[in-house]
Amino acid sequence: MSFRIASRRNPAGGSYRGLDRNIHILFAARIINRFGDFVQMLLVLILTIRMGLDEATAGLIVTCTVLAAGLGQLAGGMAADRIPRKRVMVYCQLSVAACYVVCGFFTSQGQVLVPVLILLSSPFRGATWPVSNALVADFSHGEAERARAFSLLYLGSNIGVAVGPLVAAFLFARNLPLLFWGSAFTLVLSACIIWFSIPDIPSSPIESNESSPEELPARGSVLQIFIHQPLLLWYMLGFTLYNFIYSQHGFALPLQMGDLFGEVAGTRGYGFLMTLNAVTVLVMTALLTRWTIHRSRIMNMSLAAWFYVIGFGMYAFADVSWVFYLSTFIWTNGEILMATNGNVFVNQHAPSSHRGRFNGVISLLTGMGATVGPYVGGLLLLFASYRTLWLVMVVLAFAIALLFLHMESLDKRVKLQRQRMPTV
Repeated sequence: MSFRIASRRNPAGGSYRGLDRNIHILFAARIINRFGDFVQMLLVLILTIRMGLDEATAGLIVTCTVLAAGLGQLAGGMAADRIPRKRVMVYCQLSVAACYVVCGFFTSQGQVLVPVLILLSSPFRGATWPVSNALVADFSHGEAERARAFSLLYLGSNIGVAVGPLVAAFLFARNLPLLFWGSAFTLVLSACIIWFSIPDIPSSPIESNESSPEELPARGSVLQIFIHQPLLLWYMLGFTLYNFIYSQHGFALPLQMGDLFGEVAGTRGYGFLMTLNAVTVLVMTALLTRWTIHRSRIMNMSLAAWFYVIGFGMYAFADVSWVFYLSTFIWTNGEILMATNGNVFVNQHAPSSHRGRFNGVISLLTGMGATVGPYVGGLLLLFASYRTLWLVMVVLAFAIALLFLHMESLDKRVKLQRQRMPTV
């Protein structure tokens, strides 16, 4: 039986005007989720300062939570292609909330239950990301509309993150149980909004006339479909490299700031850079979406890589603070373009029947770049300078830009061949 998503448009929202009402609901839920992600924001501090664990044990637990979240992405993607996606999203959020509620009663030092429950909640937390992406794709049709939808959700994530850490720090210092219960409350609130406001559609809806041919429901495994989609394989390579270079702003940049300006001034300066990064995202996301909405998603990602070539290249020669600020502003625009166009590209090439699994597999595999990035960056700094590290990142960013240009050429060739095929 076929099912077509009913589209109720919300006329408000600037460059996001006209998006499906359900996208705006997911946007509100995303803000709440990211605002209330207190536990993950301060996980290392919770484990060391409040739970009394040593740094090595805490690091091992954090690594295990990352691996568990990755497994959750795969499981969540598989479930979202078999069970209505709204239900998977809500069940996972409530499972995480339940773990956090119990954690709130066992926050004294020496309690083993809290790390165990945090680890137990990680797969459910990881599962929400591919499901959320699949839901956004379900309620948006056509490349331009889907680009605006993912842009709005990305903006929602950053609105939540802009305020959430301040509340998390306040609760951490004064009442740790409230930190867990506050995080659980926001998860339950978000789950209720989704449950009562979003229709319970089948897990493989029929797409609109604006959908790409790749989005039609398909048979076979994810691997079989991937083999016939070389663009997705190239995308995974490019985005894995991108996550690798992106991770250096959180690893190498604070170390470089400390070496140049001293521990105190360097730490404060890095904090200002991350504030600039957040403000740039909030201000520029809607503008960049509007300016690039009619460009190819692949070309936008290639442009994003060029922003990193310039921004990270400036880090290689920066020795005064204003250069760091300017370069951070430049590459943050690249971050926006990558984040808002990457998800669109994936879901434009994922069959609606496999949308959850595609989002889960690609999120897991491309995330490996961010996982190994700090380790490789540390190895580089053992034998080379910060300038060398940033120049290596510039070379990789340049390679990513060329890779996406190659993908654009392949995409045009495929579309041309499709146009030449005789119609039956």
